[in-house]
Amino acid sequence: MQTILDTLDADIICLQETKITLDRLESSMAIIPGYDAYFSFSKGKAAYSGVVTYVKNDSVRPISAEEGISGILNDVSASDAFGCTPRELLNIDSEGRCVILEFRMFVLFNIYCPRDSGPERRPFITQFRKVLQDRVEAILRAGKEVIIMGDINVSHKEIDHCNPQQSIKDNGLESFDDHPSRKWFDGLVAPNGPLVDVCRRFHPGERGIYTCRLVFCNQCEVRCVFGFVNVYYDAQRIPLTPILLFSFLTRPSNYGTRLDYILASQGLMRWFKSCNAEQSIMGSDHCPVVGELHESISENGRTLTLKDLLFIGADGESTGTLRLCAKYLPKFSSNQKTLNSFFVRQNSNQMEKLDDSIVEKQTTKTITSRKPSDPVSQKATGKSVIPRIIKNGDRRTRQKVEIDKNQLSLASFFKQPLPNEISKSGTTCLREEDVTEVSGSSDHRLVSQSPNVEFKQNIEEIMDGCAETCVNSNNSRALSQWNAIFTPRSVPKCKIHGET
Repeated sequence: MQTILDTLDADIICLQETKITLDRLESSMAIIPGYDAYFSFSKGKAAYSGVVTYVKNDSVRPISAEEGISGILNDVSASDAFGCTPRELLNIDSEGRCVILEFRMFVLFNIYCPRDSGPERRPFITQFRKVLQDRVEAILRAGKEVIIMGDINVSHKEIDHCNPQQSIKDNGLESFDDHPSRKWFDGLVAPNGPLVDVCRRFHPGERGIYTCRLVFCNQCEVRCVFGFVNVYYDAQRIPLTPILLFSFLTRPSNYGTRLDYILASQGLMRWFKSCNAEQSIMGSDHCPVVGELHESISENGRTLTLKDLLFIGADGESTGTLRLCAKYLPKFSSNQKTLNSFFVRQNSNQMEKLDDSIVEKQTTKTITSRKPSDPVSQKATGKSVIPRIIKNGDRRTRQKVEIDKNQLSLASFFKQPLPNEISKSGTTCLREEDVTEVSGSSDHRLVSQSPNVEFKQNIEEIMDGCAETCVNSNNSRALSQWNAIFTPRSVPKCKIHGET
């Protein structure tokens, strides 16, 4: 995708009919160096519709972005403005047919209009076009300029169709202009509508400016050219899909229609330098329509620069990237895992990082200047140090992990509580150095006095004995306790007959 965008070499690139869904979107299409991508996906059907707008981020910066033509997907209350219910607007915007970017200079619509394929879809198409025109007119009333770029799926005049008489016959019309799609388009573009067909403004009477090549040709012509194309491209070892093949067949004869447009409001026409269909660019049954703007114009004795109007914000600072940008999607902006990641073997570096993070969470925050093997250090921290082996490639490295030794064992529930345990379980927490035993008292009262060295040593000896008992889980006492718990109980005898 990087090569395609660099070849087109445009500041704003609008693509339609991407036929890609969010779950199949790859980073090679979404995150491209030098460009920001804004996608709209079909919400109901897979491999259907879809548009994307690529913006060269070093020359152009939008100030807002929306998905859909009504704004309802962006939490905008728009149902009252269009006279439609929220469900109807969601139905219109759920097919991934529009991305709207607002710049200081204009509002850009990247649009993929539905094709009038029959009476079943006509109510949806009529409503889609009405909402689109209402939104454009509302923006114009607000004092902003508008540009529509994309596949409108309408051949406006007879000059825009390779065989207008056949179209009249196929649709059962009295004249070419009687088609409902052309009547709607007449109300959108000048002289009847608010927008200008930019390509026709620069090429008013030119024929053959077709942007879409018809797939169906005369059968004899297909057979004749088919053999030539197959021989040539087989020699080059280049495989062709059927749609690309027909595109090559019909392009030399320029047999098609004009369905792709750049439409602009009247206030922007002074900026346009040229507009034409680039029929030499291959790769699709549609060819791109390119509009070029002047870098600067003079108005009322002052010079207006295009880059200043598109890139710099109103406060003189460049605007930031918008949240609708594809690089902020969860699958690209966070550590969200895909299903494939669970079946891919991780390398040793990744395993080490994961292992280190686990060790950091399990180890305590106690820091001591003594070595872990120092018994005094173990007494001070109350933790035992046991080795753990971690596999690192072909060699094994021994790492020492600190395990909390204060965790209760099974044996601790069957022993008499020690004085220090009583102090810890009480409501008042006393420091060890402030606790001493009052001699001559039967209840062993604990009072806050100066530390007693002898008492402290006794406590340490008791703690060492407990720790030794807990660590050595293979001694006979622990084993007998476990056996006593899990050994099945004998059936009690009857108190009267003495039998089981």
